[in-house]
Amino acid sequence: MSHCLPIYAFYTLLFLERNMNLSAIAVLISLWSAFSILFEIPSGVLADRWNRRNMLVVAALVEGACFFIWSFSDSFALFALGFFFWAIGNAFVSGTEESLIYDNLKSDGLEDQFSTVYGRSRFFANIGNLVGIAASGVLVTFISIEKISLLSAGICLFNAVLASRLRERNYYASQLNKTAIAVQRTAKDAIQLFRENQSSLLILAFLILFASLVTYLDEFDALVVNDFKVDTYWVSVFLTMRFIFISIGDLLAPIIDRKWQSFKLVFLLYGLGGIFLAVFSALWRPYAIAVFGLAMMVMSISELLFIKSLQEAIEDEGRATVMSFYGAGQNVIMIFFSLIYGLLTKLVTIQTAYLFFSVYAMVGAAVFFLVFSLIKKTAVAKGKQND
Repeated sequence: MSHCLPIYAFYTLLFLERNMNLSAIAVLISLWSAFSILFEIPSGVLADRWNRRNMLVVAALVEGACFFIWSFSDSFALFALGFFFWAIGNAFVSGTEESLIYDNLKSDGLEDQFSTVYGRSRFFANIGNLVGIAASGVLVTFISIEKISLLSAGICLFNAVLASRLRERNYYASQLNKTAIAVQRTAKDAIQLFRENQSSLLILAFLILFASLVTYLDEFDALVVNDFKVDTYWVSVFLTMRFIFISIGDLLAPIIDRKWQSFKLVFLLYGLGGIFLAVFSALWRPYAIAVFGLAMMVMSISELLFIKSLQEAIEDEGRATVMSFYGAGQNVIMIFFSLIYGLLTKLVTIQTAYLFFSVYAMVGAAVFFLVFSLIKKTAVAKGKQND
């Protein structure tokens, strides 16, 4: 339900209707990321030390406040205020959901099932996306985008009630009852994990710089359809195709996880996603949406497997805090990405910009594959010397 939001497909078009140009939209999304950075790591620490279920309740409420404000907003400042609330909601969710799932599984001795259960949770989240997007495609023909935004606020309120019924298991918070761990220690332990584990640091860097391209691009999907010069309902079609393929990827990820013996192949899988994105960018027609969907699916599979690897590396550290570094890094890069997107669309066409992003993905996959291979070879060599 937290992803079943009809406004998701049309909020950039709402901005355009209210006289926001592409550069202003890019700046607004950058502000969203900047606001998220402020709350990301503190919210991760809070989730580990307080209650993750309650964090999700608060997240739903403040996200609803965003869409309520947008329903009557007619200025850059009010749109930015909405993003401020949405950023708080995103920060409260980031890392909290994954940590809640992992600890609940661990309490049942089923933590080895994380990729399967997390993949299913992402699958149903994307089903929520699909329902919201499909509904928005119908709703926009009958009611205004402003009313769609107000409806989305109501869904957030309902989702807060659902979140309050979730099961809560928090090993880190339980540990606090036995040993006095200072607040700053929670963040320091997360930093120490990345200092001591080169592979985890590399995976974190790849997640932030490249694997999250799936997330970075989806904020601008409506603008791609707008560039096609087709009817508005194609926005719903485009986003529906995106989430159908990503949902399939969420189900395929655990299968690939069990079949592949070498984790470094995940980098090459991501590179394949970059190739699909390049093909879509070269064709740049509505009929090529399926190719775009394949790109998002492959990249999403890689992202899920990288997140699983990070979860497995966490031992006594606060899970939500560790994952908050991922969320914070995402938002830092999203600021640069949005500004670069806005700059590129001033200098070149949107099609050329997407070709640029596809090359970026392929190069990143190749470089990190080589670096990861080198780290593993070095680790094996040191192990033999110690023997």
